[in-house]
Amino acid sequence: MTISDTRIDRKACRFMLTVIFMVVAVSCGTRAFSQVPVASLNGRTSLHGEWKIQPNDDDKYAAVDYDDSSWDSIRLPGTMFSYIFRKSGSIENILWLRQTLHIDRALPREDIGLMLGRIGNADETYFNGVRIGGMGTFPPDGFSVWNHPRYYVIPKALVRYGGKNVIAVRIWGYIFCEMLGTLAVTGMEDWNRSRTRDNFFLITLNYIIIAMGVPIFFIFFFFYIRRRSSQEYLFYCLQLACGLIIVLELCIFWNIYGSQLNRLKILAFAWAAINVTHPIFLHRIYGFNRRKTEILLWFSLASISTLEIFFAPVRLIRPLGIMLILGLIGIGFYNLSCQIYALYKKSPYSKLFSFFGSVVVIGAIHDGFMYLFKFIGINVSYGFIFRYMIFPYSALVLYLGTTLVLVSRIISMVDEIRDLNTSLEDFVIENALLSDKLKESDMNKKTSAIYLTTSAEEKLKKVMEYIHKNYTSDISREGLAASVDVHPDNLGKLFKTYTNRKLGDYICELRVNDAARMLVETDETVINIAFSVGFESLRTFNRIFPKYMGSPPEKYRKQFKKIY
Repeated sequence: MTISDTRIDRKACRFMLTVIFMVVAVSCGTRAFSQVPVASLNGRTSLHGEWKIQPNDDDKYAAVDYDDSSWDSIRLPGTMFSYIFRKSGSIENILWLRQTLHIDRALPREDIGLMLGRIGNADETYFNGVRIGGMGTFPPDGFSVWNHPRYYVIPKALVRYGGKNVIAVRIWGYIFCEMLGTLAVTGMEDWNRSRTRDNFFLITLNYIIIAMGVPIFFIFFFFYIRRRSSQEYLFYCLQLACGLIIVLELCIFWNIYGSQLNRLKILAFAWAAINVTHPIFLHRIYGFNRRKTEILLWFSLASISTLEIFFAPVRLIRPLGIMLILGLIGIGFYNLSCQIYALYKKSPYSKLFSFFGSVVVIGAIHDGFMYLFKFIGINVSYGFIFRYMIFPYSALVLYLGTTLVLVSRIISMVDEIRDLNTSLEDFVIENALLSDKLKESDMNKKTSAIYLTTSAEEKLKKVMEYIHKNYTSDISREGLAASVDVHPDNLGKLFKTYTNRKLGDYICELRVNDAARMLVETDETVINIAFSVGFESLRTFNRIFPKYMGSPPEKYRKQFKKIY
């Protein structure tokens, strides 16, 4: 071996040592990076990113010192369904997730808040091998709380400050196998604030929506009982009942279905039923005559109920669910077209209701896509979109819209009744005037033969002079007759012959003429005017005034005050 060969071997050794050193350094660096550093509790430390995943179930996976280096990795938040289905070929599995933290030694010794978003379907969460929380129930009595936010407290006694800490999550997945939302560790103040907010918007608000929906259901059902011909009330009640089942799915704490499969079937039926009853409701409220479309809708609901819900085997739940969701999304777009067509045709209430109805339909379509992505098992990250159901919030908009439509219809009915009453009043007044004219004609025939003497004329002039001066006061026929020494009956006959009018009618005409002048020239109330001109009651005034003026006092004032 020559000197040059020796130098070459030394260079090769140095190169190999350098490569080995770099590999070791990278390995150490990668291992260190796999531990999420928690350096402060004043802000959130995100747990978004790579988590270790194991599609098997064993209690030892919770241990802090368990070696998970052979496990696969998965990025969270997101769905785990595709991974699990690829590994096991089943829609139901129990799996484990692990995340390693390095909690700074300098942190204050206090409890730490853990946020794990929403987990589908049930979970048990451990910190350093100790269970710190869990929601839902694992098989055989599996119960899902997939929409409930997970907020757990890490007791300070469990924390290894300056060392390795492990979050281990045991999850039961049944189609919905996911961890969505905010994943983080934080201080307790931020944890409490975020927990209160999420519990209100994701859980409590849904119960408020249900509490609002139940009385609205009974109100509309009562309307339908009283007016069977108004079928829009019936179909609104049907879709409202289905909607309440859908909203309950988001916030339920109790296993009332018996099994997760029954729960999915009932939810599928509710979604199918609401997508059938809502377009029929739109047909009724907008006056669309689409009988063939409605037959097709009912047939689709019957088919879904028979084939996909009540007799679907477990192995076909996923493909049938995807087909069902795609069909219902299509019906959702048809509902949207009904709103647009109603606006185009200027159907009754379309301007008022179309906005609210469109919001509900768009919310339902959005949630249809959300369920579609869950069943397919793909991640869609657009912030809030396709991650959270928005149907409950759009249901609030629907409540407002239907209430406005209902109030508008009631107002329209009241206006129609008022117009009808006015027409009836005018008819009654016209008949009364005609009857008076007939009676007056008969009296003229009977009294035409009465002869007036000079003395009688003098007495009648005194009577008329007294009436003109005192018609606003209480004037009686007997008092007038006594003042001129004439019998009351004879005075009436003589007055009719002299003026061609009845004594009472003559006085009323003077009073009405004066009242008509005051209605036009002053702003006094009708009742004050009635009393000031001599009428003893507003009822009498309202009855007599139209006989001479052709319309009620209020209408007369509106008509002639503009001219004046």
